[in-house]
Amino acid sequence: MANFFIRLLNYCIAGVGSALSWCLALLPESPFGNPASKPSSIDLGYVTWLIPFPTMLAHLAVLIGAITVWYSIRVAARWLKVAKGG
Repeated sequence: MANFFIRLLNYCIAGVGSALSWCLALLPESPFGNPASKPSSIDLGYVTWLIPFPTMLAHLAVLIGAITVWYSIRVAARWLKVAKGG
């Protein structure tokens, strides 16, 4: 009797899998796979001299990391009832 239910469950899973495969086959190919033309090469030396994007991204990453650590410690402190929520 158990084998019957196992086979039934396997057939249901196979049916769901084939239905999902059929639905995914209806989707079009990715438009990002092969671009129509290559992007042009741009020298960004002058732009990064005026606006230092790499430095800004580094500082933003440090800031986001510090904020994440702050909120993680704050949540842990609330769980331990050390800090009062506001």
